[in-house]
Amino acid sequence: MPEKGATAVPDKVTGSVKFRRPAAELVQRAARRVVRGSKATFSSQTAFLDALLRQIRRDEPLAALGGARLRRLLIDVPGVRLSVRYTERDDPRPLERCPVCASELHPIKNRTLTGDTVTLGQRCTRCDYWTHGTRRVPVRYVFSQAGIDGRSAR
Repeated sequence: MPEKGATAVPDKVTGSVKFRRPAAELVQRAARRVVRGSKATFSSQTAFLDALLRQIRRDEPLAALGGARLRRLLIDVPGVRLSVRYTERDDPRPLERCPVCASELHPIKNRTLTGDTVTLGQRCTRCDYWTHGTRRVPVRYVFSQAGIDGRSAR
């Protein structure tokens, strides 16, 4: 499905609409430019994605980008901080992938007094996500400018 506000041009041969996935480097550069702009904090993924796509489409008018790919590309980018707010839900099923960045999850284990190990929850190998008996579900992504140490610049 095309991104909101995307310009679609039909292909001359097939008649179908072609959208392009922008390169990772282009998205990362544009994200750093957007957070350095006048509004350095975006309180939702949608607001940040709209501003980012406006920036990217100056160079590539058919660019399309989804929220999951956006988060995966911007987790490790210096200058851009991704903060996540969570809610807790009862769901006993273990997760297979991180809901923030789709990376692998590792168990959080603890040793008991008898020497056995107990699995307390799961932790992401790439981002700061973790969960325990009650599942932590991401509800809001906040994008802001990060300083040298990775903390918010403002």
